[in-house]
Amino acid sequence: MDAPMLAREGSYEGESLSNVETVHALHVLHVALDKLGLVGATRVDPQLQAAALAQSVGEEITQMLAGQKKLEDQYVALVAEQPQLRNLPNKNKLYENQKAVHTTAEQLRLGTQALVRNLKASPGVSENMAKVAVQRQALQQLLHHCTAQLLASQTCPVLAEYVEGVEKHDLETQATIERERITSAAVKQLKAEIKDEKSKHEEQMRRAGQALAELNGQQKAVALGGSSKARYREAQVGAANECARRLESNSLSEVQDQIAVLQQQLEIDHQVQEAGSAYSEKVQAWLREETIEWGSRIDADVAAKEKDTEAVKQERQRDLIKLKDMKEKHEKETSLKAERDSTAKDAADREAADQVHSCHMHHLCHVLMWHYRPDTPETLKVPPSPSSRCCVRMPCSI
Repeated sequence: MDAPMLAREGSYEGESLSNVETVHALHVLHVALDKLGLVGATRVDPQLQAAALAQSVGEEITQMLAGQKKLEDQYVALVAEQPQLRNLPNKNKLYENQKAVHTTAEQLRLGTQALVRNLKASPGVSENMAKVAVQRQALQQLLHHCTAQLLASQTCPVLAEYVEGVEKHDLETQATIERERITSAAVKQLKAEIKDEKSKHEEQMRRAGQALAELNGQQKAVALGGSSKARYREAQVGAANECARRLESNSLSEVQDQIAVLQQQLEIDHQVQEAGSAYSEKVQAWLREETIEWGSRIDADVAAKEKDTEAVKQERQRDLIKLKDMKEKHEKETSLKAERDSTAKDAADREAADQVHSCHMHHLCHVLMWHYRPDTPETLKVPPSPSSRCCVRMPCSI
């Protein structure tokens, strides 16, 4: 049972359902929720879905392209017949040919528009599945709300609001379709006016041809009389006819060139779409490969860097231990050297003091001996210098 049917069991104004209707509605809602849950839990291979969707869309597009090709061949054949039909005295076949050309061109345009709409309305498998999943979740939430409201108050205002929204959307869609219908009618009216103008122009050209034929007859009659005015008139009418014919041929050639350009554009668009899809597939495959490769490289680099970091940490720990040992050795050697230097300095100081004391003692002995010798004159009793070498070497004999 769909949402509008459930809404019609109650009322848009929020009237309460009877107990039987409530139980029936709850049963229907539980069945629908179970089915939606089963559909949501079902997993289908995306490749199979992509293959099925591509096959269906491809068959439809192939049929449309075959129809377009048939119409193009028909259009080319009709355009190729026009030069021969213009040379015929009976112009009815030419008019019929022109009508057929116009009809075929309109069918080609409509077919191209239908093909474009079909291509735009055919999303990818991932987008389509995501859209279906979102719609399924929204429907499940709506049914859960309806179940809760039916159990609480035997009414379902949220479903009524949803139905009103759907009806409003339908009204907007109908209004849009009506506007498009009015626009299409205006386009058809304009085409009919263009067709009437074209038929009027062709009628004028036919009358001009008849007038030209009459003038040709008059010219022949006047030519028999040898009138120069008739020859001038003939030349003028012939020039006007030639000008009109050239204008028509130029217009036809321009239309043919436009048709050729449109055909080339269609072919180019088709080739671009094929090339774009192939390139997209290649790029996606390359990106997947690059992602896998760079992921493995990153893991390997991270492992190598962690190993190197651990080795550096161990080396740093060993260096810290060595540095600590070297500092202890250096401090020990420094203390030992300081002790040795202090001991050597003390010994040198004691030796220097002993030498000075010995020198002073020898000098004192020498002075005493010099003064107290009886054979020494008074004038010669001058004490020698303490720095004299004899003072150091002379022993004291006192």
